[in-house]
Amino acid sequence: MLELTATDIADLMHKHRRELLGFLSQRISCAETAQDIFQETFIRYAGYGGKDRVENPRAFIFRIAANLATDYLRSHSRHSGRDIQTSAAAEAEGGEQSALSVERTVMSQQQLEQLIAALDELSPKCREVFVLLKLKHCSYAEVEQRLSISQTMIFKYLTQALRHCRQRIGDLD
Repeated sequence: MLELTATDIADLMHKHRRELLGFLSQRISCAETAQDIFQETFIRYAGYGGKDRVENPRAFIFRIAANLATDYLRSHSRHSGRDIQTSAAAEAEGGEQSALSVERTVMSQQQLEQLIAALDELSPKCREVFVLLKLKHCSYAEVEQRLSISQTMIFKYLTQALRHCRQRIGDLD
């Protein structure tokens, strides 16, 4: 299996930056969100295990970016209707919690404990980047400003954290 280095990925990012950001900006009207999806595209690419089977890296990263943009737009459009649906579902259940939801709660708690343990094993800076991006939903620009580190270092830290967590507890997505 072919393993890409951070330099290889940085070169690919630089080569396709303008074109990919233009593509994302057309799909998403927010430049900051387009930048975040751009970064996430390369994080996903870096974590992809079958790079030796990718014949056209450009097409592959564009497919990743398109999928991420679609996911963003779906979740963004559903967000407003979710609160109404949650209230209606709670009323329909009559406030009683089913055995299935108890099981889900226990499983979620166990996964959370595993995630916390995995994050505790990371360096402080790596952990902070992960928490800001994935748990507090800060943008890459906010993390760059808050921690005074480059976007390249943010990318490296996040990639390291995701790989570590996936090794310890499986896919987080």
